[in-house]
Amino acid sequence: MTLLSNTEYLSLGRQIARLLGSALEGASAEALRELARAYDPSANDARISAEVFLFHKYLLMQACVGVFPESQVDHIVGGFVAALNEQAKGLEMTPERQRAMEQMWQLRAGQFEGPFSNDRAHFLDEAPGAYHWKQTISRFCQNVCEIANPPDIWIGANGPSQTASRSVTSALDQMVSALGEINRLHCSGAA
Repeated sequence: MTLLSNTEYLSLGRQIARLLGSALEGASAEALRELARAYDPSANDARISAEVFLFHKYLLMQACVGVFPESQVDHIVGGFVAALNEQAKGLEMTPERQRAMEQMWQLRAGQFEGPFSNDRAHFLDEAPGAYHWKQTISRFCQNVCEIANPPDIWIGANGPSQTASRSVTSALDQMVSALGEINRLHCSGAA
Protein backbone atom coordinates (compact mmCIF):
# COMPACT_ATOMS: atom_id res chain seq x y z
CA MET A 1 0.00 0.00 0.00
CA THR A 2 1.06 3.59 -0.48
CA LEU A 3 2.12 6.22 1.98
CA LEU A 4 0.15 9.41 2.41
CA SER A 5 1.48 12.80 1.31
CA ASN A 6 3.38 15.06 3.72
CA THR A 7 0.37 17.39 3.73
CA GLU A 8 -1.89 14.51 4.77
CA TYR A 9 0.51 13.48 7.54
CA LEU A 10 0.57 17.08 8.78
CA SER A 11 -3.22 17.11 8.76
CA LEU A 12 -3.28 13.89 10.80
CA GLY A 13 -0.65 15.39 13.09
CA ARG A 14 -2.90 18.40 13.69
CA GLN A 15 -5.75 16.08 14.64
CA ILE A 16 -3.46 14.24 17.05
CA ALA A 17 -2.25 17.57 18.50
CA ARG A 18 -5.89 18.40 19.24
CA LEU A 19 -6.13 15.09 21.12
CA LEU A 20 -3.16 16.19 23.20
CA GLY A 21 -4.87 19.51 23.87
CA SER A 22 -8.01 17.71 25.00
CA ALA A 23 -6.00 15.45 27.29
CA LEU A 24 -4.25 18.45 28.82
CA GLU A 25 -7.64 19.95 29.66
CA GLY A 26 -9.04 16.65 30.94
CA ALA A 27 -9.29 14.69 34.15
CA SER A 28 -5.93 12.92 33.82
CA ALA A 29 -4.04 16.20 33.57
CA GLU A 30 -5.87 17.59 36.59
CA ALA A 31 -5.29 14.37 38.55
CA LEU A 32 -1.57 14.47 37.76
CA ARG A 33 -1.39 18.14 38.78
CA GLU A 34 -3.06 17.27 42.09
CA LEU A 35 -0.71 14.34 42.60
CA ALA A 36 2.32 16.53 41.83
CA ARG A 37 1.18 19.11 44.39
CA ALA A 38 0.69 16.37 47.00
CA TYR A 39 4.08 14.83 46.16
CA ASP A 40 5.94 18.16 46.23
CA PRO A 41 3.97 21.07 47.66
CA SER A 42 6.87 23.41 46.78
CA ALA A 43 6.75 22.61 43.03
CA ASN A 44 5.72 25.57 40.93
CA ASP A 45 2.81 25.42 38.52
CA ALA A 46 4.98 25.99 35.43
CA ARG A 47 7.12 22.94 36.27
CA ILE A 48 4.07 20.81 36.98
CA SER A 49 2.38 21.92 33.73
CA ALA A 50 5.53 21.12 31.73
CA GLU A 51 5.74 17.64 33.26
CA VAL A 52 2.01 17.02 32.67
CA PHE A 53 2.52 18.03 29.01
CA LEU A 54 5.52 15.72 28.57
CA PHE A 55 3.70 12.83 30.26
CA HIS A 56 0.66 13.14 27.98
CA LYS A 57 2.80 13.65 24.88
CA TYR A 58 4.58 10.40 25.75
CA LEU A 59 1.28 8.56 26.28
CA LEU A 60 -0.03 9.83 22.97
CA MET A 61 3.12 8.79 21.11
CA GLN A 62 2.86 5.31 22.63
CA ALA A 63 -0.81 5.13 21.65
CA CYS A 64 0.17 6.03 18.07
CA VAL A 65 2.71 3.19 18.04
CA GLY A 66 0.03 0.81 19.28
CA VAL A 67 -2.71 1.89 16.88
CA PHE A 68 -1.24 2.79 13.49
CA PRO A 69 0.31 0.34 11.03
CA GLU A 70 4.04 0.02 11.57
CA SER A 71 4.76 1.38 8.09
CA GLN A 72 2.84 4.57 8.96
CA VAL A 73 3.91 5.27 12.56
CA ASP A 74 7.07 7.27 11.86
CA HIS A 75 5.28 9.42 9.27
CA ILE A 76 2.27 10.03 11.52
CA VAL A 77 4.43 10.84 14.55
CA GLY A 78 6.45 13.15 12.28
CA GLY A 79 3.21 14.90 11.31
CA PHE A 80 2.29 15.20 14.99
CA VAL A 81 5.68 16.72 15.85
CA ALA A 82 5.38 19.11 12.88
CA ALA A 83 1.95 20.17 14.12
CA LEU A 84 3.33 20.81 17.61
CA ASN A 85 6.18 22.81 16.08
CA GLU A 86 3.62 24.89 14.16
CA GLN A 87 1.91 25.74 17.42
CA ALA A 88 5.24 26.49 19.12
CA LYS A 89 6.16 29.01 16.40
CA GLY A 90 3.43 31.27 17.74
CA LEU A 91 5.28 31.34 21.06
CA GLU A 92 8.30 33.04 19.45
CA MET A 93 10.86 30.93 21.29
CA THR A 94 14.56 31.38 20.73
CA PRO A 95 16.43 28.57 18.98
CA GLU A 96 18.19 27.87 22.30
CA ARG A 97 14.83 27.49 24.05
CA GLN A 98 13.59 25.18 21.29
CA ARG A 99 16.74 23.02 21.60
CA ALA A 100 16.34 22.91 25.39
CA MET A 101 12.73 21.79 25.02
CA GLU A 102 13.72 19.07 22.55
CA GLN A 103 16.49 17.88 24.87
CA MET A 104 14.03 17.75 27.77
CA TRP A 105 11.58 15.76 25.62
CA GLN A 106 14.33 13.27 24.69
CA LEU A 107 15.32 12.94 28.35
CA ARG A 108 11.75 12.41 29.56
CA ALA A 109 10.91 9.97 26.76
CA GLY A 110 13.97 7.92 27.76
CA GLN A 111 13.00 8.05 31.43
CA PHE A 112 9.44 6.91 30.71
CA GLU A 113 10.47 4.07 28.36
CA GLY A 114 11.26 1.37 30.94
CA PRO A 115 8.49 2.18 33.43
CA PHE A 116 5.89 2.40 30.64
CA SER A 117 6.98 -0.92 29.13
CA ASN A 118 6.73 -2.61 32.53
CA ASP A 119 3.40 -0.97 33.28
CA ARG A 120 2.02 -1.92 29.88
CA ALA A 121 2.88 -5.58 30.53
CA HIS A 122 1.14 -5.40 33.93
CA PHE A 123 -1.84 -3.61 32.38
CA LEU A 124 -2.32 -6.44 29.89
CA ASP A 125 -2.04 -9.08 32.64
CA GLU A 126 -4.12 -7.50 35.41
CA ALA A 127 -7.83 -7.48 35.99
CA PRO A 128 -9.91 -4.38 35.27
CA GLY A 129 -10.17 -2.07 38.26
CA ALA A 130 -6.55 -2.62 39.34
CA TYR A 131 -4.31 0.42 39.64
CA HIS A 132 -2.29 0.77 36.46
CA TRP A 133 0.69 2.81 35.29
CA LYS A 134 2.26 2.78 38.77
CA GLN A 135 5.88 2.97 37.61
CA THR A 136 5.14 5.56 34.93
CA ILE A 137 3.19 7.75 37.35
CA SER A 138 5.93 7.35 39.96
CA ARG A 139 8.46 8.44 37.31
CA PHE A 140 6.26 11.47 36.61
CA CYS A 141 6.46 12.40 40.30
CA GLN A 142 10.24 12.00 40.29
CA ASN A 143 10.37 14.27 37.23
CA VAL A 144 8.47 16.93 39.15
CA CYS A 145 10.94 16.65 42.04
CA GLU A 146 13.83 14.21 42.27
CA ILE A 147 13.78 12.81 45.81
CA ALA A 148 16.48 10.38 46.98
CA ASN A 149 14.01 8.32 49.02
CA PRO A 150 10.62 9.10 47.55
CA PRO A 151 7.52 8.38 49.59
CA ASP A 152 5.30 5.46 48.64
CA ILE A 153 2.60 7.32 46.75
CA TRP A 154 0.52 4.13 46.46
CA ILE A 155 -0.25 3.81 50.19
CA GLY A 156 -3.94 4.12 50.93
CA ALA A 157 -7.04 3.21 49.02
CA ASN A 158 -8.17 6.38 47.30
CA GLY A 159 -5.44 9.00 47.28
CA PRO A 160 -4.16 11.22 44.48
CA SER A 161 -2.07 8.43 42.95
CA GLN A 162 -5.05 6.08 42.67
CA THR A 163 -7.11 8.87 41.12
CA ALA A 164 -4.27 9.56 38.69
CA SER A 165 -4.07 5.86 37.82
CA ARG A 166 -7.76 5.66 36.98
CA SER A 167 -7.76 8.91 35.02
CA VAL A 168 -4.61 8.03 33.06
CA THR A 169 -6.15 4.67 32.12
CA SER A 170 -9.29 6.48 30.97
CA ALA A 171 -7.29 9.09 29.02
CA LEU A 172 -5.24 6.39 27.32
CA ASP A 173 -8.44 4.52 26.41
CA GLN A 174 -9.83 7.73 24.89
CA MET A 175 -6.60 8.34 22.97
CA VAL A 176 -6.55 4.81 21.59
CA SER A 177 -10.21 5.05 20.59
CA ALA A 178 -9.77 8.41 18.84
CA LEU A 179 -6.57 7.27 17.13
CA GLY A 180 -8.32 4.08 16.05
CA GLU A 181 -10.97 6.18 14.34
CA ILE A 182 -8.31 8.32 12.64
CA ASN A 183 -6.59 5.12 11.52
CA ARG A 184 -9.84 3.69 10.18
CA LEU A 185 -10.68 6.87 8.26
CA HIS A 186 -7.25 7.75 6.90
CA CYS A 187 -4.89 4.79 7.00
CA SER A 188 -7.00 1.67 6.50
CA GLY A 189 -5.76 1.32 2.93
CA ALA A 190 -2.15 2.12 3.74
CA ALA A 191 0.22 -0.53 5.03
